[in-house]
Amino acid sequence: MEGGAAVTTVRPVELAPDAAATQRSLVERSKLRRELGRLDAICLLIAAIVVLDTLGAVAKGGAQTLVWLAVVAVLFFVPAGLVIAELGAAFPNQGGPYVWTRLAFGRRAGSLVALSYFVETAVWVGGSAAITCVAVVDRLLVPLEGAWRIPVALAFIWATVALAVAPLRAGKRVPLAGAAAQVALLGFFTLTVVLYAARHGVHAPAAGDLAPSWAVFALVAPVLVYNFLGFELPSAAGEELRDPARDIPASIVRAGALTCALYAVPVLAIVLVVPADRLTGLTSFIDAMATVFVVYGPWEGLVGALAALALLWIVVANGLTWVMASSRTQAAASLDGIGPAVLGRVSARTGTPVTATLAGGLVATATTLAAFALAGNDNSRYFSVALTLSISLIALANVVVFPALVRLRRTHPARPRAFRVPGGAAGALAASALATGWSVVALAAALWPGLGTATPDAHLPEGFTGQRLAFTLAELVPLALVLVAAFLLARPARRGPASTAGGARR
Repeated sequence: MEGGAAVTTVRPVELAPDAAATQRSLVERSKLRRELGRLDAICLLIAAIVVLDTLGAVAKGGAQTLVWLAVVAVLFFVPAGLVIAELGAAFPNQGGPYVWTRLAFGRRAGSLVALSYFVETAVWVGGSAAITCVAVVDRLLVPLEGAWRIPVALAFIWATVALAVAPLRAGKRVPLAGAAAQVALLGFFTLTVVLYAARHGVHAPAAGDLAPSWAVFALVAPVLVYNFLGFELPSAAGEELRDPARDIPASIVRAGALTCALYAVPVLAIVLVVPADRLTGLTSFIDAMATVFVVYGPWEGLVGALAALALLWIVVANGLTWVMASSRTQAAASLDGIGPAVLGRVSARTGTPVTATLAGGLVATATTLAAFALAGNDNSRYFSVALTLSISLIALANVVVFPALVRLRRTHPARPRAFRVPGGAAGALAASALATGWSVVALAAALWPGLGTATPDAHLPEGFTGQRLAFTLAELVPLALVLVAAFLLARPARRGPASTAGGARR
């Protein structure tokens, strides 16, 4: 809270289909602890949205990426923030995105969102985040070869899980420290780029390099949209926020402005110091740091090692934030009868959904082992598969989440709304349509690299040159499994008397 303002009381809605389920839900939710204030929510957002493992994938578009970053920020990031701010303030339930879609479109839609978030986080943590940690250790600390990469990846996964099951009073300090480390590292990196440029010059882009093209848009749009997702994460812990009705909108405004700068500055720095033919999705940011740290002469190794440790800590904070949110979202769904009931249990000792979090760690571990088996020694192939699947899953979930705003304005008009999307019904429809449309574009462009270009196969991710079928199957098969599982998990809830909590049960 700021300025001593009184807490705005907005009661969560109840979803359980019968009295017994409602009682179970109330018992588990009573173990939650309201530990999160406004500053915590801001740090959660920064740690969730500013994920440094994708900076290289964004910078692959070269200088033109900066133009598309500005376009996506205005036409997607702002509308998405407005939509989530209203939903989070009006429906401050634990498991926010699941609750919004379940109320708006029924149990199957809610099941899809909860499972997509849960699986996507595990795939990202065990996939692109884990291999980024491996690349950081290999490039800046000690060389890693062969089987040594697997213990490093697994150590990252289970360090993140261990922090996520800790009491929230302690666990929330990690995103706080991670956000501070992000600002410090990116600020230090930017200063070092200036020093490097003064001594060695830079690869300054020509004016024509900024001219937008569809080919670069198709390459970077999915990653840009993916990078700007995450406004909903504090709402996943809606009943652990002290004043969600006020703090969710306020934190989105503050974190949103800082996020744009934290992305734009390092992307520009990467483009300036890394030659275009050396830009890769996995290591561009790491290569850029290694390149500019030569300005520190004999201290280069020490500076690189300290930067590597900071980057590893930041990736842990990024992973922790998403694990905390996804496990809480799945726990809320399980308490509503979607998913095993054991996943909905909240520890009386820690106030966290320990079982759901551990289950996510197991899925992340399986992802790591499967990705190493698929990619072999090719880190870039590993990174490409995991990142694209993560983008596809989270985009699929948000194709359902963003339209919930318009639906819930009609079905729950009496809900108190401390924040409303400006412009009345037309403003809400426009914001929802823009956010949903960009999510659809990201999903399509991720699943079909080179979408709409003359030579789509030339845009296949690293490690998949000439292997479109293998790449497509690596993405579509897991997506199909998630869709089928979401449908099956929602089916048992059709038994019993009809629910009136969000309209007819679907």
